[in-house]
Amino acid sequence: MQTTKHKIPMAIVGICIIGLIGFKDTGVFVKDYLSIKDDETEILFNKEEQVKVIKETDRSFIIEKDGSRYEIPLDVMIRKDRITQKYKVLEGTSILDKPLGNPIRFLNRDEIVQALEFSGDYGYFTTEEGTKGYILLSHLEAIVEDNISYGISKVDKILVENNTYYTLVKGEVVAIKDFKEDTFIVVDENNNEFGVNKDYIELKRIRDTVNRSNVSRRASNITKVIEAAYNALGKPYVYGGTGAKGYDCSGLTYSIYLNTLNIKLNRSSRAQASNGVAVNRQDLIPGDLVFFRTSGKNIGHVGIYIGDGKMIHASSGRKKVIISSLDESYYRTRYVTARRIIND
Repeated sequence: MQTTKHKIPMAIVGICIIGLIGFKDTGVFVKDYLSIKDDETEILFNKEEQVKVIKETDRSFIIEKDGSRYEIPLDVMIRKDRITQKYKVLEGTSILDKPLGNPIRFLNRDEIVQALEFSGDYGYFTTEEGTKGYILLSHLEAIVEDNISYGISKVDKILVENNTYYTLVKGEVVAIKDFKEDTFIVVDENNNEFGVNKDYIELKRIRDTVNRSNVSRRASNITKVIEAAYNALGKPYVYGGTGAKGYDCSGLTYSIYLNTLNIKLNRSSRAQASNGVAVNRQDLIPGDLVFFRTSGKNIGHVGIYIGDGKMIHASSGRKKVIISSLDESYYRTRYVTARRIIND
């Protein structure tokens, strides 16, 4: 078992955050982590152990366990459940110096405030400009926040769960919902869940620069292309075909990009080699087009790369749409170039 030691300053351990009981979020460790308090006492946090998250900073989580608080690096745990502390003003009301007290200032409808503690029918809040005081809870509505963390994919990988596809693209942002059994649970824009090996994801501090509406638009578009390619498997090879009765190689790529993303490629494989931008073979990602010569030096065949050194293509020899390896001797010796159609 590998563990990491991290010495915690007494100032962190001794933090007293008043009024956050009931607002604490839940975090889960994605690896074993050994922490050392200022008094040299060691405490081991086990992988998949759940803890209360008090605060998140630019470089760490502040968590609570058995009455003590610890500073935990961002790359060893994720926030699993997020309890909102933000509220929206439902109607014009005032922030008061105490419950049933004097107004400090008037609050406008839809103004956002953040909870610090509760006191009966009132809560103690801070406004966006820093004014603190009490607000009647019946005049507020809790803002629901996603319990989502974010990471970076370290691999190109096609995932399939319940006939739904998801594409991991190396270097792209992924939304993480949970961690269990050595597996990250990632979600797409439709909240479909996919299990991802823990070694495929790197945790990073990127929550402030992304949200659920813009998590890897490129990966989402690639997934649409890949799903369409898989759905075409087994369809007959038809020279000149674009889908009605079957496909030829460039008819397959042409139809998939047009029907999924409304991108109109050139019609022939040779002409499609001028679409998009050139990509080195070692930099291929799913969705890229790969081209081959069939006679002489001219390009005569094209397929859609799907990761793991494989492509989906309409094979004239096999008379249908199939999966082939780029390392098969026929394709390895005839490989010419690749083009990336989806760039953002």
